[in-house]
Amino acid sequence: MTVTVRPPVALLTEEDAREILSRPLRALCSDHGPTRVAKALGGIDEKTVRNARDERSTLCLDTAANLLSLDPHALDGFLAHYGRRSVPADAVCDTDALPAMTGAVHKLVVAAASSSEGGAALTRTELLEAKPDIRAAFDALGALLSRIDRFERGVAA
Repeated sequence: MTVTVRPPVALLTEEDAREILSRPLRALCSDHGPTRVAKALGGIDEKTVRNARDERSTLCLDTAANLLSLDPHALDGFLAHYGRRSVPADAVCDTDALPAMTGAVHKLVVAAASSSEGGAALTRTELLEAKPDIRAAFDALGALLSRIDRFERGVAA
């Protein structure tokens, strides 16, 4: 019996890759000019940048990857084709705010119970034990507040 393995999406062609790379290149060249973009990409030839921007040629893989140093979303078109996206390595998912807050509140409620070590008053030990949960809640809320600030400034969050 023969089993055929097919990829879940259409594979990219060279023309697809040219089109995808041309978008960030057009934006970068519009903002900075092809000469500055070429220098920022390690001193490649300006003509290489213009040709790739105009979809007449394809950038080498290392040069395309180096676009990330100029635009953190430069390769998003490739990822989107495969149903993926990129986020900064230190990104924290702000949907984790509720579980983090719930964990911290639970820890504090247990510590403040009349049957706990210090009764209604939180002891040093209880606070130190709750610190990781409180820190996680604080960080999650901070991420949400940063997102709200970006919305208020009109920046996509």
